[in-house]
Amino acid sequence: MSVDKPLFATTVDDEDRKAVVKQEFKLFIKASQIDKETRGSCPICEHWFMIAYLIAQKQPGVNFSVFTVQENSPPKEFEGWSKKFPVVLSVNCTDKKGQDISGCMYDNFEELETFFENINRECPELKRHNKENGDAMSRVDTLYATLNGFLTGQPETKLTKALRALNEDLDNGKKFFIDDMLCYVDCHLLPRLQHIKVATKRYADYNIPKEFKAIWKFLAHAYQQPAFVATMPRDQDIIFHYKKKVTAFPQVKNSTIEKFSYDMYVPEEILEEIRLEDDGSMENEQEQEQEQEEVEQNSEMEAQPDNNGLEY
Repeated sequence: MSVDKPLFATTVDDEDRKAVVKQEFKLFIKASQIDKETRGSCPICEHWFMIAYLIAQKQPGVNFSVFTVQENSPPKEFEGWSKKFPVVLSVNCTDKKGQDISGCMYDNFEELETFFENINRECPELKRHNKENGDAMSRVDTLYATLNGFLTGQPETKLTKALRALNEDLDNGKKFFIDDMLCYVDCHLLPRLQHIKVATKRYADYNIPKEFKAIWKFLAHAYQQPAFVATMPRDQDIIFHYKKKVTAFPQVKNSTIEKFSYDMYVPEEILEEIRLEDDGSMENEQEQEQEQEEVEQNSEMEAQPDNNGLEY
């Protein structure tokens, strides 16, 4: 990893976007354990990478770069580092009160949350303390633990039960957990759900049941979101992530020598169902627009004056 060569960087044209306040920072995430350079499998790192990506996408004036770091060779900027990932170094930032916080380092969960709360001025859906996110987080917070339990010997039924509960929560008529746009809870859930999908398939030949349509639709919509796809680790990194943790299943062949891939599979019948739903939504919108036009036309006709200039 070189601090002069970011893995990812936003581009901000302040003249075009007319940013009132520019927030600029560096995000350091754990490097791949395979090639030591690309983004690694850490779901917490992807969580905050997604948050940063979405804030920069939606809020004018936010600019950030992402660098990968090997734990045993941190950059010189990491003075007093707590050995936790990810790490944010603010380059040119102000907090909610307008105070300069440039040059500060944030390297634990509470500090990271405070930092992003400070720079996030326009995206309440990306804040954990938003009520909807808070309620949703309480329902998904333990899902990831079921993956580790399953790989170390807990029964398959426990994982399936947790996924069934998630499916019920997602069966709400929305594209994502609480809205049709990505929110904080989605940034927490999606990296962990991808780990469940990839690791259980590879180590235990377990597939998320196709009957859990809401989960599959959730993933299908997520795979269309740049904020998720651009931050996603490779399958091989996810598999390697659990190599030393798996005790209930035989070890798989060495994933480090495989061709790199990103599992974005969704059953075709789910994709077809989404297409039909989208077509139905478009038809409903067109019908509503037509009805509105007819109402407006009738209103205009009723308001026409007679030959004496009097309205009927």
